[in-house]
Amino acid sequence: MTKQTKKAKCPFCGSDKLTKKKRGWTLTTGIYGMNNMRYKCHDCGKKFMEHKADFS
Repeated sequence: MTKQTKKAKCPFCGSDKLTKKKRGWTLTTGIYGMNNMRYKCHDCGKKFMEHKADFS
């Protein structure tokens, strides 16, 4: 029996070619949200937070 995991997809173009990185510190938001994960799509180039990713 294997457990299938859902792969994240870009909410803008639907691609599954993504890079996942930690958000880090920014000048405008400071340390707020710096431990959140951010995705970047390789097809459309858009960046989005983990909660906006499409896991269906």
